[in-house]
Amino acid sequence: MCVNRRDVLFSGLLLMLVGCTTGQLEYVTPEGTTKIACNTEYTWQPSVDKYAVEYVLSYCAEKATEQGYKVKDTSLLSINRRLPASPRGCIWTHELAKEFHVTGALTDKQYGYIIAALDLGHITGKSECREPFIESNID
Repeated sequence: MCVNRRDVLFSGLLLMLVGCTTGQLEYVTPEGTTKIACNTEYTWQPSVDKYAVEYVLSYCAEKATEQGYKVKDTSLLSINRRLPASPRGCIWTHELAKEFHVTGALTDKQYGYIIAALDLGHITGKSECREPFIESNID
Protein backbone atom coordinates (compact mmCIF):
# COMPACT_ATOMS: atom_id res chain seq x y z
CA MET A 1 0.00 0.00 0.00
CA CYS A 2 1.38 3.39 -0.97
CA VAL A 3 0.80 6.43 1.20
CA ASN A 4 0.81 9.83 -0.39
CA ARG A 5 2.86 12.39 1.60
CA ARG A 6 0.32 15.08 0.76
CA ASP A 7 -2.47 13.00 2.31
CA VAL A 8 -0.45 12.46 5.47
CA LEU A 9 0.31 16.18 5.71
CA PHE A 10 -3.34 17.07 5.12
CA SER A 11 -4.47 14.59 7.79
CA GLY A 12 -2.02 16.04 10.30
CA LEU A 13 -3.16 19.56 9.53
CA LEU A 14 -6.79 18.56 9.87
CA LEU A 15 -6.12 17.00 13.29
CA MET A 16 -4.44 20.20 14.45
CA LEU A 17 -7.37 22.33 13.27
CA VAL A 18 -10.04 20.06 14.70
CA GLY A 19 -8.61 19.76 18.17
CA CYS A 20 -10.18 18.09 21.13
CA THR A 21 -10.09 19.50 24.64
CA THR A 22 -10.81 17.05 27.42
CA GLY A 23 -10.76 16.98 31.17
CA GLN A 24 -11.78 14.93 34.17
CA LEU A 25 -12.12 15.49 37.87
CA GLU A 26 -10.06 13.43 40.30
CA TYR A 27 -11.32 13.27 43.85
CA VAL A 28 -10.72 11.25 47.00
CA THR A 29 -13.51 9.62 48.99
CA PRO A 30 -13.59 9.83 52.79
CA GLU A 31 -12.25 6.24 52.75
CA GLY A 32 -9.18 7.37 50.79
CA THR A 33 -10.09 5.93 47.39
CA THR A 34 -9.20 8.07 44.37
CA LYS A 35 -11.99 8.28 41.82
CA ILE A 36 -12.59 10.04 38.53
CA ALA A 37 -15.76 11.84 37.52
CA CYS A 38 -17.01 14.48 35.13
CA ASN A 39 -15.23 13.33 32.00
CA THR A 40 -15.83 16.20 29.62
CA GLU A 41 -14.87 16.92 26.05
CA TYR A 42 -15.31 19.85 23.69
CA THR A 43 -14.26 19.57 20.07
CA TRP A 44 -14.92 22.81 18.33
CA GLN A 45 -12.47 25.66 18.86
CA PRO A 46 -9.56 24.90 21.23
CA SER A 47 -9.18 28.52 22.37
CA VAL A 48 -12.80 28.43 23.59
CA ASP A 49 -13.08 24.73 24.46
CA LYS A 50 -10.44 24.93 27.19
CA TYR A 51 -12.63 27.40 29.06
CA ALA A 52 -15.76 25.29 28.60
CA VAL A 53 -13.89 22.33 30.10
CA GLU A 54 -12.59 24.55 32.92
CA TYR A 55 -16.14 25.69 33.74
CA VAL A 56 -17.49 22.13 33.82
CA LEU A 57 -14.65 20.82 35.99
CA SER A 58 -14.90 23.76 38.38
CA TYR A 59 -18.62 23.14 38.77
CA CYS A 60 -18.02 19.42 39.35
CA ALA A 61 -15.29 20.18 41.89
CA GLU A 62 -17.66 22.42 43.83
CA LYS A 63 -20.36 19.73 43.86
CA ALA A 64 -17.88 17.01 44.88
CA THR A 65 -16.64 19.14 47.77
CA GLU A 66 -20.22 19.78 48.90
CA GLN A 67 -20.69 15.99 49.04
CA GLY A 68 -17.68 15.57 51.32
CA TYR A 69 -15.07 14.51 48.77
CA LYS A 70 -11.57 15.97 48.54
CA VAL A 71 -10.75 17.33 45.10
CA LYS A 72 -7.17 16.70 43.95
CA ASP A 73 -6.89 19.87 41.84
CA THR A 74 -7.96 22.45 44.41
CA SER A 75 -7.37 25.32 41.95
CA LEU A 76 -10.71 24.34 40.40
CA LEU A 77 -12.42 25.51 43.58
CA SER A 78 -11.19 29.10 43.24
CA ILE A 79 -12.37 29.67 39.68
CA ASN A 80 -14.91 32.45 39.30
CA ARG A 81 -17.58 31.03 36.98
CA ARG A 82 -19.58 34.25 36.85
CA LEU A 83 -21.03 34.86 33.42
CA PRO A 84 -21.27 38.22 31.69
CA ALA A 85 -24.73 39.76 31.69
CA SER A 86 -26.75 39.02 28.58
CA PRO A 87 -28.20 41.86 26.52
CA ARG A 88 -31.39 43.37 27.93
CA GLY A 89 -34.43 41.24 27.25
CA CYS A 90 -32.37 38.23 26.23
CA ILE A 91 -31.00 35.12 27.81
CA TRP A 92 -27.85 33.52 26.52
CA THR A 93 -28.33 30.93 23.81
CA HIS A 94 -25.67 29.20 21.74
CA GLU A 95 -26.59 31.41 18.78
CA LEU A 96 -26.57 34.69 20.70
CA ALA A 97 -23.26 33.89 22.39
CA LYS A 98 -21.71 32.98 19.04
CA GLU A 99 -22.94 36.24 17.54
CA PHE A 100 -21.32 38.25 20.34
CA HIS A 101 -18.11 36.21 20.23
CA VAL A 102 -17.71 36.61 16.48
CA THR A 103 -18.02 40.39 16.80
CA GLY A 104 -15.50 40.51 19.65
CA ALA A 105 -18.05 41.45 22.32
CA LEU A 106 -17.23 38.25 24.25
CA THR A 107 -13.76 36.91 25.01
CA ASP A 108 -12.90 33.26 24.39
CA LYS A 109 -13.20 32.66 28.13
CA GLN A 110 -16.62 34.31 28.41
CA TYR A 111 -17.86 32.42 25.37
CA GLY A 112 -16.53 29.09 26.65
CA TYR A 113 -18.15 29.62 30.04
CA ILE A 114 -21.49 30.52 28.46
CA ILE A 115 -21.39 27.43 26.21
CA ALA A 116 -20.63 25.17 29.19
CA ALA A 117 -23.33 26.81 31.33
CA LEU A 118 -25.85 26.28 28.55
CA ASP A 119 -24.76 22.66 28.11
CA LEU A 120 -25.12 22.03 31.85
CA GLY A 121 -28.57 23.62 31.92
CA HIS A 122 -27.44 26.53 34.12
CA ILE A 123 -29.06 29.08 31.81
CA THR A 124 -32.79 28.67 31.43
CA GLY A 125 -35.82 30.83 30.86
CA LYS A 126 -37.68 32.50 28.09
CA SER A 127 -35.91 35.15 26.09
CA GLU A 128 -37.64 38.36 25.09
CA CYS A 129 -34.98 38.82 22.46
CA ARG A 130 -36.49 39.47 19.05
CA GLU A 131 -33.71 40.79 16.81
CA PRO A 132 -30.02 40.21 16.24
CA PHE A 133 -27.85 42.21 18.63
CA ILE A 134 -24.76 42.68 16.49
CA GLU A 135 -24.69 46.45 17.23
CA SER A 136 -25.67 46.13 20.90
CA ASN A 137 -23.43 46.25 23.93
CA ILE A 138 -23.48 43.79 26.77
CA ASP A 139 -24.51 45.29 30.11
